[in-house]
Amino acid sequence: MDCDIVRDLMPGYIDGVLSEAGSRVVREHLERCAECGQVYADMKGSVDNGSTPAEQAALDGFRKIHRRTRRFKMAAVMGELLAAAFMIAIFLKVFVFGNLSRAHIVWVTNSTYNEQTDSLTINGHIDAAGHISRIKWKENPSIGDRVDLFVYVAETLPFGSEEKSFSVTIPDMKGKNLYVIGSDYDHRKAYDWKDDHWELMRDLEKEIYQRVGSDWDTQKTILWQGSGIRTVDGVDGIWYSVSFLIGEDAYYQRIGDTYVTYGEMETEDFEIWISLEEPHQIRLYDNKTGKYQEVP
Repeated sequence: MDCDIVRDLMPGYIDGVLSEAGSRVVREHLERCAECGQVYADMKGSVDNGSTPAEQAALDGFRKIHRRTRRFKMAAVMGELLAAAFMIAIFLKVFVFGNLSRAHIVWVTNSTYNEQTDSLTINGHIDAAGHISRIKWKENPSIGDRVDLFVYVAETLPFGSEEKSFSVTIPDMKGKNLYVIGSDYDHRKAYDWKDDHWELMRDLEKEIYQRVGSDWDTQKTILWQGSGIRTVDGVDGIWYSVSFLIGEDAYYQRIGDTYVTYGEMETEDFEIWISLEEPHQIRLYDNKTGKYQEVP
């Protein structure tokens, strides 16, 4: 910068009223120019020695006003930045990320289980305004055989597409149930692996009755199917607990997965495990000893 311009700025530099940029320019010039450095030293000395108390008080007051003005400007800039960030966050929340939908507006139209990969592909749509922004799923930490599906819905911009259909493939769904989880703490079952393999479940129960309970009264014997898949010696299977109804008039009715019992009931202290693959292996698990016994 030209020396004459720097010397014109020196009074403001000495009084501390220049902007940061202006002060930096003068300071860098003084570091390079010895002649201007001497002018600066003389000027600063005359200011320090020649000011009357009244002049010094006025100068100090001006410096305070300048510092306060700079603080106010910085606060205003920070306020504008925070307001802009808040508006951007609202925009992203409403139009990009969206909110968790309610369970009853999510419809699963079909599901396909892959026997080779144990994955589940589901297709569906939402029955609501807006568009599907994202879909997540995770295993329920409290219920081992359950996977929870979360569908998020966002508002649609005037020039945006309103996508309401979805297709998602979820891995490792063997023996598990899928639930759609809603924002209002409701949920709805969307898929049940055992219902999807009802013929296999029927055949497994027949095998148990033939090999373990040939003398059981089927009208008074309940096989309670356990949750999920139980692996024994590297083999996947289903397990059951067994209960017997007591009394001549005792009986039960089965409605889906629900048993309605009439009469007293006793539950045995063993469980029955049966492999999914043929030839079916059957083992009895003793709840007292924690050991398996193979059934021929």
